[in-house]
Amino acid sequence: MGCTKILLLPLPFQRVRKCLRVGTKVPEEALKEAIRHFEDFYEEVFTELCQYGELEELHVSDNVGEHLMGNVYAKYHREKDAETALAALNGRFYAGKKLRCEYSPVTYFRAGRCRQYDEQMCNRGGYCNYLHLKHVSRSFTKSLFKQMYEDYPEYRKRRHEYRLL
Repeated sequence: MGCTKILLLPLPFQRVRKCLRVGTKVPEEALKEAIRHFEDFYEEVFTELCQYGELEELHVSDNVGEHLMGNVYAKYHREKDAETALAALNGRFYAGKKLRCEYSPVTYFRAGRCRQYDEQMCNRGGYCNYLHLKHVSRSFTKSLFKQMYEDYPEYRKRRHEYRLL
């Protein structure tokens, strides 16, 4: 597959063992711990990936099917940045596993998402072949992007120059 702005990092997020499914009664403390665990992971990956270029989107699959479980999808502003990240990440280890990154077959997240899941109505559950993306709060995401632009001011400048062309 040719170069694209979206990378697929297969299987880096290991799901929390306690199922947090809609309708399942989970103690509030366990729910808070699962959210903290996921946000720590998300921030770690976001911080690592943005050093290769400006991220536009970062998503983590919540599916349980083997081909989708825990996959991370990172969309860069420029194809060149995705290419740089791919070269830098392939062969590295994360959580004891060797990363084998690739360009994503999903090129437009809206088309790949399960709309029924977004409305909490997917009857196929975690084995659905459309993406069930883990929820990340808007405020948390906004804080990460703000930090990215503070750490890498050239991204904002480059984007502004790009718009002037």
